[in-house]
Amino acid sequence: MSSVQSLKSGIVTCILTGILYVFSLSVSLAQTQQRQKVIFDCDLGDDIDDAYALALLVASPELDVLGITTCYGRTDDRARLACQLLYDWGLDSIPVAVGRDTRTMNERANWYADQFHYAKGFIHKRPVAQPAADFIIEQLRKYPGEVTIISVGPVQNMADVVQKDPGAMLLAKQVVAMFGSFYVGYNGSPTPDAEWNVAVDPAAAKQFVSSDVKIKYAGLDVTTFIKADKAYRERLALRRSPMTDALTGLQNLWGYERDPTLFDAVAIGMVLWPDLFKTQQATIEVDDKGFTRLVQGQKANAEIGTYVNTAEFLKRLMKVYLQQNLRR
Repeated sequence: MSSVQSLKSGIVTCILTGILYVFSLSVSLAQTQQRQKVIFDCDLGDDIDDAYALALLVASPELDVLGITTCYGRTDDRARLACQLLYDWGLDSIPVAVGRDTRTMNERANWYADQFHYAKGFIHKRPVAQPAADFIIEQLRKYPGEVTIISVGPVQNMADVVQKDPGAMLLAKQVVAMFGSFYVGYNGSPTPDAEWNVAVDPAAAKQFVSSDVKIKYAGLDVTTFIKADKAYRERLALRRSPMTDALTGLQNLWGYERDPTLFDAVAIGMVLWPDLFKTQQATIEVDDKGFTRLVQGQKANAEIGTYVNTAEFLKRLMKVYLQQNLRR
């Protein structure tokens, strides 16, 4: 090969390498831009489903988690548990903000939950100083039209946001909530129940529902059917990763032989896998006892889940848990 041909070949190689680099960079940037920004508001530590939901959230590459906020009762202990889990999974950069402490509401709200022992005395990652409601408002105003709020606990933080800055919630891309019971009650009962996240604080729930934001509800109509039976949990335990070991450990504190209903993971799934759900437009209101009532003849203020493909949901959920490799 002549020196001229060698030069031409070298130039072509450089050009092709440059094109491939630019292409790969463009793909990487596009993937980053397509990730959905989310804030996760939860009562981590009481029921075990919050932990399963948090794991699904942070292990899903489609989601860009801006922060975790804690609600209801001992919100500081919930935040400490969130910090411990994120630290163990190598996700220190995700901020945790403490919500309004409501432990004086009733005896249950002040309960030091068994799962709190998992993080007792943990100090290596601390929550941010900013209160949860202020953190949510700041993120909504920083990224207007881009942030999905996922609420899976009693909605005191949501009510606080509405009170402090009514226009902020309107800047959310969408709001998805594990909240309510519309046609189906707990364990598939044909009679709606006063769902926990609503009944704990009906006043806050009323503020949330009447906030002029059209909310998508993962109520008992879809969440009550997603259960992790013993065989499912044993398969999860065999993975032996920091994340699955944490879920197994927390399950043991909560009650190893109990089959959890993964209520809160379903709200995450509504964001990740909308193809698995059927929904309907509806108008809802909250009564003083915490029931979510359907109202006829008015403009819709809600989208409620009415069906979930249970088998496929559990299959996809397990795939996320098994294929993640989060660790310090």
